[in-house]
Amino acid sequence: MTTDNNAAESIAKKLAQEEEWLLNFEKNIVKSGQIRQGIEKVVDKFDQRLSSLEKNVLPMHISNGKLQKKQHNIQRLINTIDATLQFYGKTSTVENAINNGNPTVDLDPYLENMESLQQAIIFFETHPNYKSQTENMRITLDTGYTMLEKAYKTLLLKHSVNVDPTPFVKNELTPRLNDVKILTDEESIIKIGVWLLKQPRVPHHFLGYYSEIRGAQILKNIKNIAEAQKTMQMASRNKLSTVRKPIQRSDKTDILADVDSCHIMCSSLLSLLELEEKLMMKAIPDTSKRAQVFRELVSRPLIYVVLQTQKVVNEKDIGIVPLLPLLHLLSQNSARFHNLATNSIGDVQFDSLMRQLQVKCSSYVNEVIENLNEDTTKFVPPDGNVHPTTASTLNFLSSLTAHRLTVTQHVLALTAPQGTSTNLLLPKLFARILSALGSMLKKKANLYDDPTLATVFLLNNYNYIARTLADEQDGLLPAITEMNSNILSFYHEEIATCTNEYLKSWNGIASILKSVDRIGEDKQMAKHIMSVSRNCNFKSTVLLQTFVRDFDQVLAQQTDYCISDPKISANVQSEVKARIWKNYSLLLDICQRLHVFPQGIKYTENTFEMAIRNLFSSARIN
Repeated sequence: MTTDNNAAESIAKKLAQEEEWLLNFEKNIVKSGQIRQGIEKVVDKFDQRLSSLEKNVLPMHISNGKLQKKQHNIQRLINTIDATLQFYGKTSTVENAINNGNPTVDLDPYLENMESLQQAIIFFETHPNYKSQTENMRITLDTGYTMLEKAYKTLLLKHSVNVDPTPFVKNELTPRLNDVKILTDEESIIKIGVWLLKQPRVPHHFLGYYSEIRGAQILKNIKNIAEAQKTMQMASRNKLSTVRKPIQRSDKTDILADVDSCHIMCSSLLSLLELEEKLMMKAIPDTSKRAQVFRELVSRPLIYVVLQTQKVVNEKDIGIVPLLPLLHLLSQNSARFHNLATNSIGDVQFDSLMRQLQVKCSSYVNEVIENLNEDTTKFVPPDGNVHPTTASTLNFLSSLTAHRLTVTQHVLALTAPQGTSTNLLLPKLFARILSALGSMLKKKANLYDDPTLATVFLLNNYNYIARTLADEQDGLLPAITEMNSNILSFYHEEIATCTNEYLKSWNGIASILKSVDRIGEDKQMAKHIMSVSRNCNFKSTVLLQTFVRDFDQVLAQQTDYCISDPKISANVQSEVKARIWKNYSLLLDICQRLHVFPQGIKYTENTFEMAIRNLFSSARIN
């Protein structure tokens, strides 16, 4: 019963709430209707006002638009008139400045006037009424272009300089190349060139001026450098002649100077072109035009250098040694020279030059071996010293070693059988040359009437070869040992053999003294062995068969012998003394005991020592 009562109360409450909400909603509906009626009245009034504005404002707006258009057209006309007056008034001044100006004196204002005239032409071209004035302006503009190009030529001629040849001749360019000035004033030349390249005018005559003038200047510099080198060489020879006997100018000296001249011209050309390319990067920024100018510029100096070098290579006969530095330079830069020759507008025979130089060097190598094998000359050094052919041959090998890569790849490889290892080409050549030299020396030794002098001759030459091979500065030994690792030992053995052969020349003297221990108290025997006249002449044909006589004879026979190596000379002297002095000293003691001094003793301990030290005292090569 209680539950039913609670439910009824709850429903009653909800019903009361719904009735209250309904009453409020009805009030809101009435209020909304009132607001809607108010809004409708406002909208009606707005429509009425909008219609009124449309009737009154629209005609005024249309009228204002027409007025604004007219005003805009008038403003444009005014601006056109102002611009016309401005250009027309300024053009006369600009034209006078261009016609009467000098760009070499005042470049910046001249370029500004040219640009002003260009702007004026562009403006007046849009107005057909000014056609005649426009044509006159174009004529003036062309005059300005021509004057700028002439100024460009004048400045190039004025500021192109002769470079200082000293660093080129003394080979001091590597760290200083960028310090070499080829123009005294780059700025104005670069400014004109860059400005002209931006212009539509064709052709660009100033580029022709650049290639012609700068190409001629490079050629002039190359000739000056070559001449400076010859002058320096002449001064050096004159300086030597003041401390030595006068040096006669020979054909060989002239040829050496010619080869050196070719070398300096080739290296200088590369350096000067490097400097020129750096300048052209700034002066002619357009890549295609710069390439064309460079092709024209390089033609004359390159043709001159190649032709002069070809002439020396083909017409002069000087041997391979002076040509090796030239071959080394050209082979190192062969790609550069080839590209220059290929791209040059002239006919440059660089590849032909390289082939001629390689073939000639190859023929000289073969000629050295042939000359050694077929040498029939009778000259031998009268003192048994080093033969000039030995020295020249070793110098030849040293020169080949100094340019090993060049000689191997560009000389020996020309005639090497296909598939031959290039690494062994030079060692094999050295082995052939040393073998031929050894055979030649033995033939020369047979020309001596004195076998002992022939032995000294071989000793000096073998020692010279061994010393040269062992000299690390020459670098010969590493190259030769690639074929024969025992080469140095072979020559040392030959030197020892020759030394022993020489010492045999003293066996007769030593044999005389072997009987000294049998002298005892025999004064007559002592007198016989020691007798010699105080005033006797050692050249006398009548000498007693004594130690003194035979000793004098050997000394007289060997008075002009020369062992050029001081160390070997000292060792041989020690060996000679060791073979003689012991018994001779004993003989002196016996003579003193027996009081046997026939006419005095010629060789005391001091004089004997001096005689031995005077062996090989002729000119020595240290």
